Amino acid sequence: MENFKQTARAQEEKKISGSKVILCLLFVVWTGIFVWSGLKQYYSSDKIEKKVVSLLLEHGGAKMEEFQNMEPRGLSSFLSRQVLSQTGVLSYLMEYQGEIPKGEEKDIVKIASLFSGKNADSAHWCAAAGKKSIECSLFAKSDQTIPKLLAKEKAAGNRQHSQTAKKDTVEEQEEEELDTPDETLAAPVQNILLFRNGSPDITSKNKNASGKKKDSNQLLCDSNEKVAANLATINKLKQSYSRSYLLKKFYITDSSTSIDNHVFQVKKLVEMDMTLKKQSKPQILIFHTHGASEAFINSRAGKKEDSIVGVGSVLANILSEQYGYQVLHDKTEYDRINGRIDRNKAYNNAYNGLQKTLEKYPSIQIIIDLHRDGVGNKVQRTTTIAGKRTAQVMFFNGLSRNSSGNIAYLHNDNLQGNLSFSLQLKMECMKRFENFARPVYLKGYRYNMHLRKRYTLIELGNENNTVQEAKNAMAPLAMALDAVLTGK
Repeated sequence: MENFKQTARAQEEKKISGSKVILCLLFVVWTGIFVWSGLKQYYSSDKIEKKVVSLLLEHGGAKMEEFQNMEPRGLSSFLSRQVLSQTGVLSYLMEYQGEIPKGEEKDIVKIASLFSGKNADSAHWCAAAGKKSIECSLFAKSDQTIPKLLAKEKAAGNRQHSQTAKKDTVEEQEEEELDTPDETLAAPVQNILLFRNGSPDITSKNKNASGKKKDSNQLLCDSNEKVAANLATINKLKQSYSRSYLLKKFYITDSSTSIDNHVFQVKKLVEMDMTLKKQSKPQILIFHTHGASEAFINSRAGKKEDSIVGVGSVLANILSEQYGYQVLHDKTEYDRINGRIDRNKAYNNAYNGLQKTLEKYPSIQIIIDLHRDGVGNKVQRTTTIAGKRTAQVMFFNGLSRNSSGNIAYLHNDNLQGNLSFSLQLKMECMKRFENFARPVYLKGYRYNMHLRKRYTLIELGNENNTVQEAKNAMAPLAMALDAVLTGK
């Protein structure tokens, strides 16, 4: 009996020993698989990351200081470092997309969608890439008329198109051309028109037979009843100087940026002196970063007067003839590069053109980058002013700041001035019109706004507005501009 027990115990121990061996083998196999998977992920992600980085470096990424953070310190796991470095790349993609051509951008979006890492907004890469794809799609839909316009324009010939554009002038306009630059992106050929009034003081033209000044502008304004709520909002802001109230009532903050409370000093923004004494030299510059690609629902193909550039001519004429400012209108299509539309490089191209203009006309103190907004749907942004259907305006500011903080390579010494100028323009519109000006839009980049204190980017209506609705908006816009510049 005792022998039988010993034999059974031996067999049991043998089974346990065999199980341990099997478990050990399984552990070794699983460990091997895990290590192999980790290494494969590491080398695969490393390969893809290098591809992303090479694309970025090739198309402007060398300017990005965030590359310094590609090797975060204090992390023992190389896999963790890899995930964080990938996240940094995606952050750059979202912040600096203007430097990346569309073709490469699509490839990078696909690459980014392969990872499950997180970006600064705690959204998965794949979700962020999907969002980016949606943005690209909306842009394509909002400007679906562009290819048709370009095709007809190309058929007519660039030379003929240029000659036609020169005929689109009004009386007393004097064409000014800058020196022909080198044939590079850094030197776009410009088409500058000077809207010159005979005298900075034109009050005599607005007097009737009785000798009193005829305030025809007042006919444009909404009734006191309609603007009462707007006036109450402005008064509450001035009484409280509340930052939270300012941000809630006067701004829309894009997800690409974040708020630095130190920047939004309400009293300073509201009371900063934006007035300007009129001179005989050019003081206002109107231009269009996207002059070739922004038209309206009923714009005629190849007719510049039906595009955002044509609307800019109306604004320039009103500011000159009715208010006595010396105005330059730059009709250059900065988004037409090497014969095709390239909105990604338009701001760089416009920057080089602006530099030349400001160098030749240092008297310019106000810069207006007039755009037509794109929404990708059928929403119409209109109001009624003086019985006319009128496109709404939206003033726009780049904060040079992303969700993580300030973007050092996009520093803007004129940020406070930019914010004050747009806020005061918004407030002057609110004083006169019930819903002409939408909330000021805040985004993360700079948009060349560092070039002047009084620099504003304006999004006018959208692709669903008519040409006439857009042009109707120029009289109330000019009124608000004059109110801010004169302090009246």
